[in-house]
Amino acid sequence: MFLHLERMINMRKLIRKSDEMELEINFKSMRLSWIFLTLSLVIWDLYEIIKGENGSLVTLLIAVNLVIFNFSKLYYTKKMTSYDKK
Repeated sequence: MFLHLERMINMRKLIRKSDEMELEINFKSMRLSWIFLTLSLVIWDLYEIIKGENGSLVTLLIAVNLVIFNFSKLYYTKKMTSYDKK
């Protein structure tokens, strides 16, 4: 158990705040991977629809993905703009 705690303490030394350039790189990488994943799911879903299958897990994943994206966008937009009004 003490060895685990020692590793945790050492890990905290490695974790640091990201600078602006690193944040921008991470943001662009996440955006690119999100676009790729969403387009892949849409293509997969269209393929299944053409085959005559409907109501698959792929459709649900696309819908949940877009709902999470839109609600988080609204939340963070409201959160970021509320500081400007204060």
